[in-house]
Amino acid sequence: MKFDRCVLLFVAVALGMGTAYADSPAVTMLTPAGFQRGTETDVLITGARLGDVTELLFYDSGVEVLELKPEGEGKVHAKLKIAETCEPGLHAVRLATSSGISNLRYFGVTSLPQVDEVEPNSDFATPQLLALNSTVNGIVKNEDVDYYLVELAEGQKLTVELEGLRLGTEFFDPFVAILDENRFEVARCDDAPLLQQDCVCAFVAPQAGKYTIEVRESSFGGSDRSQYRLHVGDFPRPLAIIPAGGQPGEKINATLVDASGETWQEEIQLPDTLGEFNYVASRDGKLAPSPNKLRVVELPNVSESEPDDDRATLTAVDVPVAFNGVLQENGDVDWFKFKGKKDQQLEFTVYGRRVLRSPIDSWLEIHKAAGGRLAANDDAGGPDSVQAFKIPEDGEYLVAIRDQLEEGSPTHAYRIEVAPAAVAVELAIDELQRYQSQTVEIPQGAQMAVLLRASRKNFSGDLGLHIEDAIPGIELTTPTIAANQSYIPMLIKASADAPVKACLAALIAEPLAEGASVRGTLNQRTMLVRGQNNRDMWGHDSDRLALAVTRALPFSIKVVQPEVPIVRNGNTEYVVQATRQEGFKEPIYLRSLYNPSGLSASGSVKIEGDQLEARIPVTANAKSALGSYPITILARAKATNSNVWVASEFITLNVEDGYFAFTFAKTVAEAGASAPFTVGLEVKRPPEGEVEFELVGLPAGVTSTQPTVKYTDGMQQISFPLQVAADARVGQFKTLYVKSTITRSGGQIVQTEGLGEIQLIAPPVKTAAAPAKAAAPAAPAAPSEKPLSRLEQLRQAKALLDGTQPNDAQP
Repeated sequence: MKFDRCVLLFVAVALGMGTAYADSPAVTMLTPAGFQRGTETDVLITGARLGDVTELLFYDSGVEVLELKPEGEGKVHAKLKIAETCEPGLHAVRLATSSGISNLRYFGVTSLPQVDEVEPNSDFATPQLLALNSTVNGIVKNEDVDYYLVELAEGQKLTVELEGLRLGTEFFDPFVAILDENRFEVARCDDAPLLQQDCVCAFVAPQAGKYTIEVRESSFGGSDRSQYRLHVGDFPRPLAIIPAGGQPGEKINATLVDASGETWQEEIQLPDTLGEFNYVASRDGKLAPSPNKLRVVELPNVSESEPDDDRATLTAVDVPVAFNGVLQENGDVDWFKFKGKKDQQLEFTVYGRRVLRSPIDSWLEIHKAAGGRLAANDDAGGPDSVQAFKIPEDGEYLVAIRDQLEEGSPTHAYRIEVAPAAVAVELAIDELQRYQSQTVEIPQGAQMAVLLRASRKNFSGDLGLHIEDAIPGIELTTPTIAANQSYIPMLIKASADAPVKACLAALIAEPLAEGASVRGTLNQRTMLVRGQNNRDMWGHDSDRLALAVTRALPFSIKVVQPEVPIVRNGNTEYVVQATRQEGFKEPIYLRSLYNPSGLSASGSVKIEGDQLEARIPVTANAKSALGSYPITILARAKATNSNVWVASEFITLNVEDGYFAFTFAKTVAEAGASAPFTVGLEVKRPPEGEVEFELVGLPAGVTSTQPTVKYTDGMQQISFPLQVAADARVGQFKTLYVKSTITRSGGQIVQTEGLGEIQLIAPPVKTAAAPAKAAAPAAPAAPSEKPLSRLEQLRQAKALLDGTQPNDAQP
């Protein structure tokens, strides 16, 4: 597999940041990265804040610490004894100090003699000589290629398995090839499905001779932290086991498919305990370098019987059952027939890529026996198929499985478990630091808290909690998860005389009701290698909690129990008081472990070095969940050479509905004038104490001559007189709230609601008085008559004599 260099750089930085987590000791590497069982060995542990190391915590049995010697703060020299019965493969370890528990690291255990890589071995012509059936501890540096030479007889098998990415110290994507004397590849592997992104390849020598093993990073990267363990020999390396499980205590007759293509039959004794079983293959006195996982459940096995293409000839079996098989070739589809009862509720769960690490990309279908598909699923179970199905009527049904890409091979093994939906409870703990699996360090005489989540499947009811295999002096003060709770703050105390010690404890949840038999355990994922976008590439799953009692701290905190509730749309404060030993002047940083639904608390409050108290603001929105909640505050401060954490005792915070509801009408006011702002008031329940209403959020230039109004019984509205400045900016403002404060002897209950709206407008423009109209000019005098000429006078005279007008027309 090829990766962009930028991606590799990002992941390297991410890994470096993870190991620099300053609140606990940090382990960077173990050198060597693994050990041979049945031996005593020296190991160098490097990291930070390791000077007060007390012990190593191993998640598996078989390793004993003989000696621990710190060298400064960055190194610890350990002498370990590896039992002859220690299981080959990867094992998890944490380092504990008197102040905390480190991050998790892997180391390998092999049944083979170990050798170290010897440089120079980067030239094909001068490889490092290896004896068959040995394990090499090496490092691939940037652009480094390591070569190893082995001699094989004709027909002899050579198997090579490499642990690189799985060691978890670096994002290291290895590549392995086997070359003949002419440098031609006879086998190669980049990513093996069984081994995540690590490698396994095998071949049978066609002729006697020397063969070279090439090891490098797939894109020629590498670093000083790119450790690997190379297992070289003719040991068995099954890639698939069919059937892939059985019932507790059962001895199954299984077919094992080797990396070389060889198959053989083996009787495998399963343990009496339910769950996943690590099976280490053994043949001719030689062991596989790492185990295969098998399922141990209370289901009878049914294996495929080829040919199964003729569905009519299939034998119907009763359910519950576990179907087992392998998709032998491309395009292969396997069919099984079963009997069902009407309304029977079943769950079909495929195990392929999960647990078995098969290359199959499963596609599951359920059919009527007579034909007709009823249900299908691709990858509801992560990479595998999961299908819930209710039998519609009595009869026979078919289940089919194929590869989504229609691929197949002798290693495409699968297991389909068909059973009623299981009742289950699973516990998880939230991380305080992202991508850092949570450990619990409890100072002597104090307590620490984590947020515990309970995931119920087909079950409801109260759960009782307890811790098994814990340190003496430890007390769990959150013993119950109510039926309506999916998460709770879990507080663990340590007595003042509890020993400074670490352990891996089992956290158990069991129903409090009689007759219920479910047992819930912790499922904690520790991410060791993160890819692009922080994708989980490789990590460790555990059902145990790393827990330690650490030395007493020079400070403690207490939260004052509030005597009044917080209400919806309200706010309050957590009052946190510190007790300091003389001379301890470090600032103490505070944060709430969690906030009930709808509440928010500031995470940036601290108690300064010369102070003994701080207040954490808390707000509640309109949909805050009502009820009483246990609240604890976490405190972090620097003590000696590391940061340390402690929790407060629980207080109870009551969340209640608001006392008042307000109705806001739009108010219009002129600049330079006054106006009332009236709010409708509904009293939801009688307030106890003195109540005062305050108008807040007024825009600039607007004030109230009476900003607070006292509540009186029967009040239905509140009026606030407003005064608007002449130069106030006009516009629409939706910023007004009413803050109600109920004062009681135990404190104040504050509720703030809005939004009120005010529209500021400019006053109307005043028009100037119209000027008086000027007197109308006198009408012009009628023009005087024009004097008549002598001729006109004679004409008028004649007209009078004739009885006509002077201008009458003449005939």
